[in-house]
Amino acid sequence: MAKALTVVPPTYDLSPSLAVAVVSLTVLLRVAVGYQPHSGQDNFHGLHSAYGGDFEAQRHWMELTWQLPIGEWYWYDLYYWGLDYPPLTAYVSWVCGALSSLLLGPESVELVRSRGLEDPVHKAYMRATVLVLDMALYGSVVWFVTRRYQQRYNTESVWSFGLAMAQPAILLIDHGHFQYNTTALGLALWSFYYMSRPAFINCVIGSVLYCMALSFKQMTLYYAPAVFFYLLGRCFADKGKYAAPRFVALGATVMVTFVSLWWPFVVYGPDDTAVLERLMHVIRRIIPLQRGLFEGKVSNIWCALSVKPVRIRNRIPANLQPLAALFLTLALAAPAAYKLFLTGRARRIDASVARSSSRSSGASDWTLLLWGTTASALAFFLASFQVHEKSLLLVLAPASLLLLDDGPFVIWFSILAAWTMWPLLVMDRLQTAYVCTILIFVALTKLRSVLCVVAATKPSQSFFANWLFRWIPAASYAVMLALHVAEATVTVPVHLPDLFPVLWSVVGCGFCCTAWLVTCWHLFGSNQQEQESRHKMS
Repeated sequence: MAKALTVVPPTYDLSPSLAVAVVSLTVLLRVAVGYQPHSGQDNFHGLHSAYGGDFEAQRHWMELTWQLPIGEWYWYDLYYWGLDYPPLTAYVSWVCGALSSLLLGPESVELVRSRGLEDPVHKAYMRATVLVLDMALYGSVVWFVTRRYQQRYNTESVWSFGLAMAQPAILLIDHGHFQYNTTALGLALWSFYYMSRPAFINCVIGSVLYCMALSFKQMTLYYAPAVFFYLLGRCFADKGKYAAPRFVALGATVMVTFVSLWWPFVVYGPDDTAVLERLMHVIRRIIPLQRGLFEGKVSNIWCALSVKPVRIRNRIPANLQPLAALFLTLALAAPAAYKLFLTGRARRIDASVARSSSRSSGASDWTLLLWGTTASALAFFLASFQVHEKSLLLVLAPASLLLLDDGPFVIWFSILAAWTMWPLLVMDRLQTAYVCTILIFVALTKLRSVLCVVAATKPSQSFFANWLFRWIPAASYAVMLALHVAEATVTVPVHLPDLFPVLWSVVGCGFCCTAWLVTCWHLFGSNQQEQESRHKMS
């Protein structure tokens, strides 16, 4: 019998011109979105207690950190955008404030008098700080990992970088609305990369980076169950013979990193406060449990179940709502945590394996860690306490690097993430940027499919998988477009002023629940042969 021919997909040399073009495009997109309105511009939100929105909050933090002693940072004028992000954000604000004073003049960060400053030069400076940090931390890790795990498809790796960096939701929130999410996301992705490497010392490096991500933006806690159980599994690798020293090494690393970043806010503070009081004050600023289960309408379970006739927020006592949110969040994060514990425990890290540097093994751990952190972040978005629309970026960051593992899902979820943020973007007057970034992203996906050898996804035979991977995503595009058309053409009844934000919340929650099921399917449902095939391809 004649041997079956093996078709080897063509390989491509990395074209420097293509790489320059794609990187330039990602920068250009960020600059273009930066010309759009920012959160609270011209006090459009009409707040009475404080001017503007997130743009003014971040600018004010530069002002107060540059002008005040470190012990006053978390105590100063809490009613006017008081500092409520972790210490590393405060340090970065101090650096940005120093540069603003040097480059734009001391008046740009003058205490009190600089409030509400929105002149074009200062706005360009603020946008530039986001852009530089974005490309330096988030852009660098996306470029590095897409090149490392996709060397057989050099052209494809450039397109994977381009699509990950052209995510509409990330562009709209960080460079439109105005935040520094990609700084924390970049640190988190770098930490995941190091954790997935063979030698255990890389887990220690990854732990330092993850602690830094947590100390920049508290929402990176969404990854914590996946990260903790994967590292716990790595401690018990090699039949557990090195479990104790590895666990101690990770514990000491976490403690030293956090103490190094947090100790000034415990040592210094108002004279009439004790050390423990200062620490608890900072924690309360960062984790505001007093705000209630949720504020705005978000595409998560609690918001979706708060419409009539359920109104679950009125049925659960206020003091039990944090516990209910914690229980449901951990229940949804448990599958990913369990799978990653098994993945970490199965990794052998002895010298012979480390020397062999098996690429397929590294890619396997990396891919499963990305699916696990995506699932964990989705669990927090769907069920945790005080969720914001922008929290979906924590799901999007690891998911965007799974383009070769499940391209249709990544593209679908990228559009869904931006769609769920529509009510917030309307408030920020970013409708034009919303339409343009989504159209550009879709155009890039089509161009990639034309110019690159894209592996076809094997159609699933089971009814459940077809429903999960094909029918719901296909129908969701029609539903999302239909709601946009309805909002533009239908007059909202006077007694239902929040009709469309509620519809966005309920429908978006259903689609995000579907996305969580997809992540669990990739962690558990697909057979081993298919997983190995995908890992070899990546």
